[in-house]
Amino acid sequence: MEQAQLIGDLWRMFLRRLPILAGVGLVGILASGFFAYILPPVFQSEAKILVESQQIPDDLARSTVTASASERLQIIQQRLMTRDNLIRLIDEHDLYADRADMTITDKVNLLRQATIIQPIALSGQRGRNGSLSAFTIRVIFNDPLNAARIANEFVTTVLEQNLRTRAERATETLEFFDKEEQRLASELVALEAQIQEFKRDNDKSLPESLDFRREELSRLNESEFELDQRMLELAERRTALGSALEQAVVVQAPARSQEELRLRQLQTELAQKRAIYAESHREIRAIQAQISALQSVVPVSASSTATDGESPLQSAQQSGLRAQIAEVDKQIALLRDRKESLDVERTAIQETIAKTPGVEINLNAFYRRHAELQDRYGVIARKRTEAETGEKLEVNQQAERFEVIENAIPSDRPISPNRKKIVIMGSAASLALAGALAFLLELMRPALRTAGQMQRQLDLRPVISIPYIRTRRERRRRLAWILGFLIVVVIGIPAALFAIDQYYLPLQLIAERLAEKSGLGEVIRLIEARF
Repeated sequence: MEQAQLIGDLWRMFLRRLPILAGVGLVGILASGFFAYILPPVFQSEAKILVESQQIPDDLARSTVTASASERLQIIQQRLMTRDNLIRLIDEHDLYADRADMTITDKVNLLRQATIIQPIALSGQRGRNGSLSAFTIRVIFNDPLNAARIANEFVTTVLEQNLRTRAERATETLEFFDKEEQRLASELVALEAQIQEFKRDNDKSLPESLDFRREELSRLNESEFELDQRMLELAERRTALGSALEQAVVVQAPARSQEELRLRQLQTELAQKRAIYAESHREIRAIQAQISALQSVVPVSASSTATDGESPLQSAQQSGLRAQIAEVDKQIALLRDRKESLDVERTAIQETIAKTPGVEINLNAFYRRHAELQDRYGVIARKRTEAETGEKLEVNQQAERFEVIENAIPSDRPISPNRKKIVIMGSAASLALAGALAFLLELMRPALRTAGQMQRQLDLRPVISIPYIRTRRERRRRLAWILGFLIVVVIGIPAALFAIDQYYLPLQLIAERLAEKSGLGEVIRLIEARF
């Protein structure tokens, strides 16, 4: 019972506030219709690009561009959306020519927001190495021709930049390995020259001739031993010849003094020592000192007198012995010179043998460096060959590439705004606002209009309630007002709008002028930029 009374009270409130509800609702419906009408249409054009994999298997020919398609697409997207590139597109296609109030920065931002590059999947498959298989370039614009033109312009730029980027990377890779190969080749040549110069400076101390020099040193030792034996034999022979000469002299001159005999013995001993020792030896110097002392004592005439008294046969015998002694001395001197030369040669060989370990260490360092450079040169040469193959793949466009599978075409139907949806939502919002306004007015002007309200509010039940009875005139006037309102809304307003559109000015232009003068145009542009 109370629910029925509540519904009845609401219905009566609706009837009382019907003019307000109708007015606010009508204004809201007209405003939403006007707003939906003046919103410019937005068109979308879309192009699809397929990421085609390399035609030649990787195990036969590998590309040197290792960046995935998604990475390259991100780089290309950043280049596309640069300010200079967007300004070029705006100037070439005369975009936003009717928006004199916009700065070039605003135009660039709008064009950047109107362009969407989005990866897509084909049949649920993913590209090689987890990269994308295809992507779309979508442009949203208020002109279908410009939308398609801009999208195709972006497609062309993407294809060109992809080819240029891949070719540049392949070329840069090849140039790097070319320079690296030349650098390593120069280092190898310089190192080989250093090795050759080092070997030339240490040719007598090289490790490869160590065995030969050791054999040569052994041979020199053997030769020196043979020389020592030969010199010893010659010394013994000279001693024997000296003894024979002394005996001959003693027999010839028995009256000679002991000093003279001692002098001759020392002279003979000196000759024997010279066959064995050098002149600087201390024994030879001691004998020479004794000879000098005796020569100062023995008179010179004694020897000459003894000589003068010799017979021809004895003189000939002594002369022969002296000649043999002189020959032996000569041979001993020759052998001594040969031994000294052998000593010099042996010393030189020993010095080279002593230097060989250091030379070998330096050579091993050179050889290790040379082997390292050879290995690096081989690796670089192999990679250079791969880089050259990769460059040929890029030049011949046989590597991974972008292929257009669907060009952007002008759309024949806008994607927004949804005018019906805007009108419906605006009408619903205006009716809700009208209902809220009516309910607010009821709260602001409370009154007891029915017996049920009185009983609910005051807990008093009236004995009788007298309803308000309208006169015939009031009913006719109310009916006329409702009919007039309906005629104006249903017939008058559409007829007036049609007449204005046909005989005065198109409604589109009027709506645009009103929007600009009222500031609604700026709101519309903000909505366009946001959505």
